[in-house]
Amino acid sequence: MTRVLVAAWIGSTNLGDELVFTGLRAKLTARGATVTAVSVDPPATAAAHGVQALDHRDLVGLINTVGDADAVVFGGGGLLQDETSPLNLPYHLSRLAVARRRATPFAAVGVGAGRLDTRLGRTLVRRGLRGAVGVTARDAESVRLLEAVGLRGVQLAADLAVGLPTPEAAALDRLVVCLRPWSAGRKRLPAGLRGDATPDALVDAAARALDEAADVTGLPVHFVALQSDRDDALHRRVADRMAAAATTAAPGVGDVLAEIARSRVVVAMRYHGGIGALLAARPCVLIGYAPKVDALARELGAGGALLDWSPAGIAGLPKAVEAVIGHQDAVAAGRQRLRSRDAANDAVLDRLLGP
Repeated sequence: MTRVLVAAWIGSTNLGDELVFTGLRAKLTARGATVTAVSVDPPATAAAHGVQALDHRDLVGLINTVGDADAVVFGGGGLLQDETSPLNLPYHLSRLAVARRRATPFAAVGVGAGRLDTRLGRTLVRRGLRGAVGVTARDAESVRLLEAVGLRGVQLAADLAVGLPTPEAAALDRLVVCLRPWSAGRKRLPAGLRGDATPDALVDAAARALDEAADVTGLPVHFVALQSDRDDALHRRVADRMAAAATTAAPGVGDVLAEIARSRVVVAMRYHGGIGALLAARPCVLIGYAPKVDALARELGAGGALLDWSPAGIAGLPKAVEAVIGHQDAVAAGRQRLRSRDAANDAVLDRLLGP
């Protein structure tokens, strides 16, 4: 069997990244590959995904595993950015340096790029992906950024979670909300090591807007955390300031998509909250904090709306929810478009793993 090492952000508490790996693992195993994942929590990754897992700090193990592998897959997800920490790019791209040293073929699949604010970061990306069998990006802005740093032949594809099956969950009369803590600017510490710095003004604005949205639609609010150790506390802060009663949930990777699907409409700041809405063909109001969220909103047509993550932007939430309800067909059409683009990810994997 073909032996593949996957280098991404795997094993964390972020269910979005776990959904991306779930989609990639399905593609690889369908091609007869045995998968080893570089993971921040190898036992959890092995248990959740049924793969071999290598500790991300084990440099000797990485060198040996890459040398024994038939191929390395870099991605998917937003690995190619230097916004969250200056350590981000050296950390992720070091795996490709090992692959080049061991002459192991590699490809970057379904990656997101940006922001790339530093000259060093842009240089690392250009050199890091040099020699790839193929590079696919999940959105047009990522393609543009990768071409701007000097890469050629980058193909527009889709987030790897788009290829996951449509959730088999009936719509319920509720408004599902997936927020994330606010963070602005470049930080030295990785995001997972920072606390919730969401200003009270944003929490108050979200509580007022969700109360009004619940009133005008008649739908109760149900918060779904995609990173429970960060999102759940924020959800409870907002719920505590709402006049209407709200419920909260912190599902696992195996049931988060069904939890999102049990809705009439979704409000998502989390990118993969929006992907969950897309997979279930649920109308969605996205709260923009990054270009990837903006790009996803454009794919939803009349079934999607985009708001700024600001008190003024959040105030428009009730009208935005009213505007998208009933447009599930537009979301389903967006899902089909993105699944068609996902074929570019499949084509690169076929080239990487082919005879």
